[in-house]
Amino acid sequence: MPKHRKLSVSVVEKKLTRLHATKYHPRMSDSVIIEDLPMTPEMALLFEKAKRNVKWFNDHAMELEVFKRYRGQYVASSGGELFVADTAEEVERLAKEKHPDDLPHIRYIPKEKLSRIYACKR
Repeated sequence: MPKHRKLSVSVVEKKLTRLHATKYHPRMSDSVIIEDLPMTPEMALLFEKAKRNVKWFNDHAMELEVFKRYRGQYVASSGGELFVADTAEEVERLAKEKHPDDLPHIRYIPKEKLSRIYACKR
């Protein structure tokens, strides 16, 4: 019969930590608390602004040739206007500078046009 040796808790923890460290980022193990709170009027207004900017972008992206002209850049729609920059921070700054009370819709336009498959496991 094989002998089992007893490992201390710290040795086991070190081995498990080493094992999991290669697979997961440390933040992946942090606890997350999700609370379902009532929608405040301010939050409802932000959601409405965000929805309006997404809709404007979707309605005007083709006519503005966003996916042809701005490859490799960030675009933002805010207040019925399109903003373009090389970084997300810069495009957000441009949009907020012109429309400080709005919540811009920001999107990165990939450099290359690629086929994307979106699937839902059922």
